[in-house]
Amino acid sequence: MLLLILRLLHIVSGAFWVGTVVTGVFFIEPTAQALDREGERFFAHLVIRRRLALVLAVAAVTAIGAGAVMYWIDSDGLRLSWITTHTGLTFTAGGLAALTALAIAAIFLKPEVDRLAALEKHQLDVARVQELARVDEAYERRLRHWSLIQVGLLIFAISAMATARYIP
Repeated sequence: MLLLILRLLHIVSGAFWVGTVVTGVFFIEPTAQALDREGERFFAHLVIRRRLALVLAVAAVTAIGAGAVMYWIDSDGLRLSWITTHTGLTFTAGGLAALTALAIAAIFLKPEVDRLAALEKHQLDVARVQELARVDEAYERRLRHWSLIQVGLLIFAISAMATARYIP
């Protein structure tokens, strides 16, 4: 019964996390950018007021936590003889990719969430917030760069998880 609950938590929260990040990076962010100031207000509302950033963090930690417990169980307490099998190595690579994607969000993308929180909390004019944060094209390119790396890592992670038991 424990494995069933862990798998459900892992798969459902992971699917939500990956799907939301992919949708955000490829559809919501470009649309918000195209709408300029109104798009920024929309994005701030989505991420802060609707608590998307918090919900994504909870989903990511749930997926990784449940996955780590299942990894412990499958590897019989991190037994090296299991970890070095094709299945073990694939699960390891997928787990490390997911952890790296979460670290990217925490280190490189969180400052943008903080900026949006300031916009939402203080109802500051977008132009003023951008001036205060010194948002420029290079900053936007860096955000996009890290977002795309995060998407790639998450797609690799779910691919590894989906196929690990079938690797010969």
